[in-house]
Amino acid sequence: MPLGWSGKILRVDLSENRSWTEDSMPYTGSFIGGRGISVKAMYDGVAPTTLAFDAENLLCLAPGVLTGTLAPSTARMKITSVAPSGLIANSGIGGFAGAAIRRAGYDCLMIEGAAAKPVYLHIQNDSVEFKDAAQLWGKDTQETQRLIREEIGNSVEIVCIGPAGEHLVVSACVVTGMGSVAGRHGLGAVMGSKNLKAVSIGGTREVRVADPAAFAAACEEAHRWLREHPCMRPEAHEYGGDRHWLGDAQQIGQFPIGNWEAVDADWDQLGGFQKAFEGEDQFWNEYATHQYGCLGCPVNHFHVFHVPGVGSGTTKCWGWGTFAGNVWNNDRRLMFRANYLCNLYGLNITAAGGAISFLMELYHRGMIAEDDTDGVPMRRGDESAILSTIHKIGKQEGFGKLFKNGVWGAAQEIGKGAVECAMVVNGEEMEQCEVRAFKSMALIAAIDSGGVAEGVALDYNSLFGGVDQRELKRWAKALYGSETVPAATSYQGKAISVWDHENLCRAVDIVGTCRWLIPWSITTSLELPARLLSMATGQEFGEDDLLTAAQRIKTLERAFNVKRGILRKDHTLPRRLFQTAVPDGVHKGQRLDREKFEQMLSEYYALRGWDEEGVPTEETFRKLGLSAEWETLERELEPAERFSGQVPTDG
Repeated sequence: MPLGWSGKILRVDLSENRSWTEDSMPYTGSFIGGRGISVKAMYDGVAPTTLAFDAENLLCLAPGVLTGTLAPSTARMKITSVAPSGLIANSGIGGFAGAAIRRAGYDCLMIEGAAAKPVYLHIQNDSVEFKDAAQLWGKDTQETQRLIREEIGNSVEIVCIGPAGEHLVVSACVVTGMGSVAGRHGLGAVMGSKNLKAVSIGGTREVRVADPAAFAAACEEAHRWLREHPCMRPEAHEYGGDRHWLGDAQQIGQFPIGNWEAVDADWDQLGGFQKAFEGEDQFWNEYATHQYGCLGCPVNHFHVFHVPGVGSGTTKCWGWGTFAGNVWNNDRRLMFRANYLCNLYGLNITAAGGAISFLMELYHRGMIAEDDTDGVPMRRGDESAILSTIHKIGKQEGFGKLFKNGVWGAAQEIGKGAVECAMVVNGEEMEQCEVRAFKSMALIAAIDSGGVAEGVALDYNSLFGGVDQRELKRWAKALYGSETVPAATSYQGKAISVWDHENLCRAVDIVGTCRWLIPWSITTSLELPARLLSMATGQEFGEDDLLTAAQRIKTLERAFNVKRGILRKDHTLPRRLFQTAVPDGVHKGQRLDREKFEQMLSEYYALRGWDEEGVPTEETFRKLGLSAEWETLERELEPAERFSGQVPTDG
């Protein structure tokens, strides 16, 4: 048996009610683990014509190599599948479930097929049971976990879907614990299409490492270093770093207003952003109860709130912002309640907030009326409008049915010019970030279907880190050859910054390290995870080994999507972002320049070793040791039906 790795992949066929194991070592040589294993398996085993809800689609749960060990902040797991958009998707989740999979004896869990009736899987080391989930169908994510523990016992970790996933809402997510969520890309709907309500895992084995005593000492040292790092401001420990997140984000000009709209009198009546971020301390003091973290986390990033009349739950970072500026809301209690409901339904907050801001714009412009939304007026910032939309989408009732296929599907059904108001990329709602100002975020949003977390770059995360600006310029010069890279509104150096951070994010996904610490907040160096990986496995890994594996992963992900017809024309953003300027705040007047954006994209393609259409070249494949994978691409690269839905651009 190998050290560090479990050496086994658990395969499950829901159609046949059978399970078996495979050797994981054929994957680990080039792709090491975690996201690398699942992406390679998807590339090899999923046909270019397979859609998200086909039984042949593969759903992979891949914890990192260090997940389940003593290494700090290594609880992360990637869930990978063909998304409802038709593209390969990876969505991260924390908590304790990834460690349970490792301790059950597996490097990855791969699920295929579709059950004839609702089931949940119970995995206890070598035992795999297909259990009836009829009594769980229709339950929210918290009730589902409670009922499974009543049946199985408390010594299990659970990932599950809520009603949104059961109804195949394309923005449904996967939830574990109170608030750890694989939110992006609709992978909860993929679980729902397989009639898979949940997976419960009880693992009692140790993850074997090469030198247990030395590894434990190194992990203790790493925990201490992370806790004492200067970027870990006192409030990061006391409040999980979120107590003043909204105010900090407002000060750097991150938040878009509404649906990336122009400002008018309504905004003045709401008091603008200043009121939206008042009262942060009051809310925490009144409603916060305690905090917790994922397994092995020295920060405890989740804070639990109990709000009378709502319940007990948790939310953080994007959750606060989405239900503030996007939906014209100043009420922090309402922000919490909206997040709480999304977690219960298993509904992605970005998609829910996008649907609400979309409806509010249509209503404000007179394109829809109360009759179109079951008698609920979609007034900006209105509590009933916000909560009703979440309930309707989660339950798939009334006007919520419009959003089964997301904002893009709703816009096409509504007509009346609504498509121009759909802020989506390749069928997915854009994450709540002012990309007109942050040019690196515009680039990554275009590449990653509206998401920004895959390439959170220097100009953005450094503003939250408290780094001295002179030091930051020196850092940028050394890394990227230009002191202007940290400037949000500059286009210079953004391609290489995004390229670098994408590689870093994939590298830490391999080992299971939380991106919040590496590379977003503490350091962009991979020295620590590489050193711990070497000590765990008994094999020598350096930063370059992790970065090369990361580039292999990115190349296969891109090739997977190219086979589905996704080319340069799809790496763009909604027309509004090129035509309408930021209306308020520190970046007032900023907009995207089409020519400079395209130049930035071309620079990025060149760094990746892709041609001008965004197709990885044969030379790139062979340089990365992917000759066999190139042969697969050549064989399968036929004109394919385009699965994505794209907002019209200027051409």
